[in-house]
Amino acid sequence: MDWSALAPDKASPVPLYHQLAEAIRERVRSGTLPPGEQLPPERDLAERVGISRMTARQALAELTRDGALEVRHGVGTFVAAPKLTYDALHLLGFTEATLQLGDAVRSRVLEQALLPPPPAVAAGLGLLPFEQAVKIVRLRCVGDTPVLLETSYLPAARVPGLDAADLETRSLYALLERHYGLRLRRARQTVEATVATDYERDLFGVPAAAPMLLLEGITYDDEDRPVESFKAIYRADRLKFALESRRESVGEANASPLMSVVLI
Repeated sequence: MDWSALAPDKASPVPLYHQLAEAIRERVRSGTLPPGEQLPPERDLAERVGISRMTARQALAELTRDGALEVRHGVGTFVAAPKLTYDALHLLGFTEATLQLGDAVRSRVLEQALLPPPPAVAAGLGLLPFEQAVKIVRLRCVGDTPVLLETSYLPAARVPGLDAADLETRSLYALLERHYGLRLRRARQTVEATVATDYERDLFGVPAAAPMLLLEGITYDDEDRPVESFKAIYRADRLKFALESRRESVGEANASPLMSVVLI
């Protein structure tokens, strides 16, 4: 590849490092720089595009933060693995969605127990103070990369025996539908930016205060009864949202947003 073609415009008001980052990012998107391709070392890159080494370092750092590149310590900087699309429009569980894409999924169950849920969770599930829930905490991986820490609470009376089920090799949502006859129909959820706690940092293998995305909500069955209260922490450097809004006809006040999730 002719790296000199990526030389930034020094007369532009846009910072040189950002120009270079955008030029590299565009080559990644187009496939000119395929996954696994190694980039030149900082010094070589800087010389080829006519900028300082510090500016080249800033560009590579920006691309590494957003997941376009990955640094293999002692080896070099490489184009990151291709993006995986996780469709949130169709209420698929993480395992179901990633398996549809042909990706290797692993789940590590960190906690699986029958217990009284926290008050806010009990309220969301419509449970009385004496009713219990099944709590399930799983670390979800694509290949060898942890991308999701998922905590679910389900009304124990509706899922007897779930606290002892094998959830490392089975999809929770598939089990709910096939074994318990719970047809999941919709979910209401919120999304917000957060940073990794010390515990999450250790689980994901990310730096301190790494950016994360927090999803929280309730899943309902086809009778509109709450089935699951969930909290999901995603690595922000491995995830982005694709949004689509539709307007039924001109003049209507409301648009209907559609959302899907892309795992990088």
